[in-house]
Amino acid sequence: MSNEHIWTPSGTDITLRWRLNGWVPPSEMPEYQLKWKRYQELSTRKLEDKARQEFELVLKRNKIARLR
Repeated sequence: MSNEHIWTPSGTDITLRWRLNGWVPPSEMPEYQLKWKRYQELSTRKLEDKARQEFELVLKRNKIARLR
């Protein structure tokens, strides 16, 4: 049975159908994860250790997620 003729109601998450056909969202691709991790680290690359710790505390206090 083919998945392309199955009716789905409006509001259904279409990415489920895309995943069945082999699509992978960019947020799950390792190359994109490495790219964004690198850009997140640019802001702390030149900071001293104490300044880096303070920066991490500010991110944590403001509930900003960082890729690890």
